[in-house]
Amino acid sequence: MGKKGIAVIDIGSNSIRFLGKDPDKQLVTTRLAEGLVSTGMLSEAAMARSVAAIVSFAEAARKDGLIPYAYATSAVRDARNRADFLARVEHAAGLRIDVLSGEREGQYALLGASREGMAGGLVDIGGASSQLVTEGFAASYPVGCVRAKEWGEQSGAQTIESLQESLFSRFSGIYRFPRLFVPRWTGVGGTITTIAALSHGMAAYDRSAVETIVLSEAAVEAEVCALYAMGDTARAQHPLLAERHDVIVEGALILLYIMRGMCIHELHVSDADGMEGYRAYLQNAESEKQDES
Repeated sequence: MGKKGIAVIDIGSNSIRFLGKDPDKQLVTTRLAEGLVSTGMLSEAAMARSVAAIVSFAEAARKDGLIPYAYATSAVRDARNRADFLARVEHAAGLRIDVLSGEREGQYALLGASREGMAGGLVDIGGASSQLVTEGFAASYPVGCVRAKEWGEQSGAQTIESLQESLFSRFSGIYRFPRLFVPRWTGVGGTITTIAALSHGMAAYDRSAVETIVLSEAAVEAEVCALYAMGDTARAQHPLLAERHDVIVEGALILLYIMRGMCIHELHVSDADGMEGYRAYLQNAESEKQDES
């Protein structure tokens, strides 16, 4: 790494994100996990969209004099054709992707949020998985907003009540909630930060303001109902929902289920997440190498 800075590319199940010199992350929604539930494979179209976004971000990092590093989460680690995707990215972008286990994914998210002074327990909701992490516990579950959207479509639910009932029934066979005493919980990921922004009536995302928000179970439940009632067209036109308008209801239901299951009465919100945590991990590793030499 030398004296060059580090850029991080997060290859997620819903979007590809980039953290470079600017503390505000860039994002391209590629839906890499689309169809994964039914086929177990990354689709050709989703891989092509994702590779193009990764190449663009890697080029932007190098142009700024940064070394790009990339990690992948649930969609890639679960796909039967992940080797094909990894080879495509290495060929096109010159990057070797670090495929994270669910536990590592959650630990980096906790590290990123903790660097912002938000220690304690962490809830991380992504496109194809969700994580619960504390300093002494880490668990990952194959439940995310893109997967939940596919499950909801398969159920044929026509009301918010039937959608919630169907998804909660599915969740109950997957989540095994530990009984932990954690004085403070923090939530990260686009689902949670978006719900926080919506709960305070934001028309444009404000990272600093979002990190002052504390979500209650009642507030999340209210957002579930309000988002569903908006309908597809209104959600698609909302400035905060352009990248996740068709998965935000399912993401909100995941959050509601976790808060109820873990008895989380207050959830603090952090914009800093696994991207900051992964960069800190790389920086710490480089410092240790320099100390040894």
